[in-house]
Amino acid sequence: MSAMPRPLLTGAAATAIAACAVALSGLALPGNAAAGVGGAQQLGGASEISVTITSMNPVYAQPGKTVTVTGTVTNTSAEPISGLAVQLRSSSTPFGDRSELQQYADGNITGDDSLVDNAITELPGTLNPHATQTWSVPLNPDEVPILGGFGVYPLAAEAYNPDFTAVAVSRTFLPYWPGTSADPTTQQIAWVWPLIDQPRQAQCSGLLNNGLASSVASGGRLSGLLAVGSQYASSAHLTWAVDPALLANLTTMTSQYQVDSGAGCGRGTTHSASQTASAWLAELKSATTGQPVFVTPYDDADIAALTAGNMNADLNRAFTVGRTEASRILGRSFAPTAGASASMNGMAWPADGIANYAVLENLAASDGINTVVLDSSTMPPSQPQLFTPSAQTSTPDGEGPDLNVLLSDDTITQVLDSANSPSDSKATAFSVAQRYLAETAMITAEAPNVSRSIVVAPPRRWDPPAGLASELLSETVSAPWLKSVSVGQLASAKNPSGEVSRQAPTATSSAELPSTLLTQAAQLDKQASMLESVEATPDTGYNDALNNAVMAVESSAWRGGGSALATGQALAQQTGMYFSGQEGRLTIIGPPRVTLGGPTGAVPVSVSNGLGFPVRVGLEASDPNGRVTAKQSHHTIVVPPGQQEVVKLQVAASGDGSATLQLNLVNPAGVPLPAKRSIIVQATHYGDLALVIIASALGIFLLASAARAVRRGLRRPRAGGPEPPGSPSDDDPERYGDGPGQRGLRDGPDGADSVMSDGGSAGQMTGQTRDDDRAEATDDYAWAPGQAERR
Repeated sequence: MSAMPRPLLTGAAATAIAACAVALSGLALPGNAAAGVGGAQQLGGASEISVTITSMNPVYAQPGKTVTVTGTVTNTSAEPISGLAVQLRSSSTPFGDRSELQQYADGNITGDDSLVDNAITELPGTLNPHATQTWSVPLNPDEVPILGGFGVYPLAAEAYNPDFTAVAVSRTFLPYWPGTSADPTTQQIAWVWPLIDQPRQAQCSGLLNNGLASSVASGGRLSGLLAVGSQYASSAHLTWAVDPALLANLTTMTSQYQVDSGAGCGRGTTHSASQTASAWLAELKSATTGQPVFVTPYDDADIAALTAGNMNADLNRAFTVGRTEASRILGRSFAPTAGASASMNGMAWPADGIANYAVLENLAASDGINTVVLDSSTMPPSQPQLFTPSAQTSTPDGEGPDLNVLLSDDTITQVLDSANSPSDSKATAFSVAQRYLAETAMITAEAPNVSRSIVVAPPRRWDPPAGLASELLSETVSAPWLKSVSVGQLASAKNPSGEVSRQAPTATSSAELPSTLLTQAAQLDKQASMLESVEATPDTGYNDALNNAVMAVESSAWRGGGSALATGQALAQQTGMYFSGQEGRLTIIGPPRVTLGGPTGAVPVSVSNGLGFPVRVGLEASDPNGRVTAKQSHHTIVVPPGQQEVVKLQVAASGDGSATLQLNLVNPAGVPLPAKRSIIVQATHYGDLALVIIASALGIFLLASAARAVRRGLRRPRAGGPEPPGSPSDDDPERYGDGPGQRGLRDGPDGADSVMSDGGSAGQMTGQTRDDDRAEATDDYAWAPGQAERR
């Protein structure tokens, strides 16, 4: 497509095409506060041309000062196009309220929106396919006196093709400040400047990932926010909102650190100390010195979700740990001040700015909170208002004085959230900044004689495109209808102007952490508490590591479902594996079966500690059937790291047979640990029976010995006296039975009667036997009856 060049449209020529342009530009586009922020729209269906506004200088109009509007035109077709033009449109009537401003942003054109004389430019030459060309149009309010008093006016750039048809439009807003005695009262505005990240550290000393390295480097998200915040900290009276976990994670990076060490904390990539992290922390400390700062709970815990899940102890821990860490790293106290009606250290900012009365009551009762920042949608005015009320209000907290509430403007938050990526275009960044400025001017214009307050709270993990953050704060400090103050100044104000009665906070957010993740967190809590309870030497840092792991799972970073929630759930599973592995390092070692030599005996077992610190545990022994009992059913011992301690259990069985002895480790409070073991105990009474048999045998032996001794005494004469009558003589062969073919008895060498076979030498045996008899009488049986006479 091509056309002959034509002169610039002015006066009547511009008016001639106005009707056609208005008809084409009146298309309605539904949307919310963020919809239509970019302002680019195709007219009459599909078009070969797109137009955008990328800047305005200055950003608001004043008498005698030309506003230069700049933008781009892009040929989206496959053919070259010539003879394109861009002309501005506006109105002599400002918007009446913020709802009209929203309608315009959505594409619903009302009022006398029309072309501006002399505010037109023609693009020279030919625009090639998919090529983009910059355009610029000056707008002088004095030469084009369409602007009335203070307010916000519509402003659009329309692109025309060579046949004078409007084919594309980009809309924005033009605040106008007359600079006269009739100017409105200025509005107080306070910014919350968030430095909040996602959890980067759990139970390991290293980091889960190295995302912070790029974020704090030049061009990174946190680097940009800190740089802009430092520049405007004083002039814009910024109130910094800092997650202490971010400070702790960056502190870890200031020394050699590991990344992605896994559930066992034994692997990972080693990184050198980060000079960038050190510089970022130093710059933050410098920028916030003497400036208002409040800290979130550690890892920016989901305040509303933890309260709803009755996990108040976890929330309290997150606040306590967060304040301690921030105080240590930034070198200033963040402890809440008792009895203070409004202070930075007693401030909280629930995720999404949404909290109901139960959440607020819990914050006041448990965490020393006296001021909260909520989204304005949570507490709308009790009665409809013709203007935007002040951001200050209060609500009962159930504990005493009312809780101070500051309401961040919901529309402005949505507008800022619409540019939440570094890849957003320059046109998107401009449209957001201009819409922000227009919203603040519109709030002022709704009730120009009533001074009110505005609170701006960007998304807590805001990632604006380059230049947007700086432009927003520049507009804040330069707009003549705004006066920068801190959040704390607004919170401490008594009976502020423009305050209205508001509805009680009842809202809940569908983005809260789901019950499934909270259930996982609760289980991790139990495991962490159990592991903490067995430490024999506290303050080893182990408890801190366990707490870090649980708090990372409870972070608001995992809100909203989708990939964010999936990341949180994966972290919870990894943490659970670690905790289970730690529990598994405490074990009971013992034989599977033990046989007792009687109804009682000892069962040796060992308690093994594979953890890196000494543990104090109890060993409990029991039989659910009552067949075997331990003399001492509970043994408390301290086991050094990496060692075993032996315990000898004295047990008693109630009868013969086998019984199962159940062994279990418990913490010092008696709560069972996972470590268990069963030992089969086989009990018999063989031990007693053996003693009876031995005693009986010994008794028989003694009786036999005594009888033999008596018999010998009867048949032997006293020393030197005659033998008894009828006693066989030594030569009597019948005594020893050494006659031919005879068997006889003799006293053997051991003193027992022995059988002598035929053919033995009677004389030899007689002499040997008598000698042996004497010896054994003296040596072996001296204690037997009658032996005294033999001596």
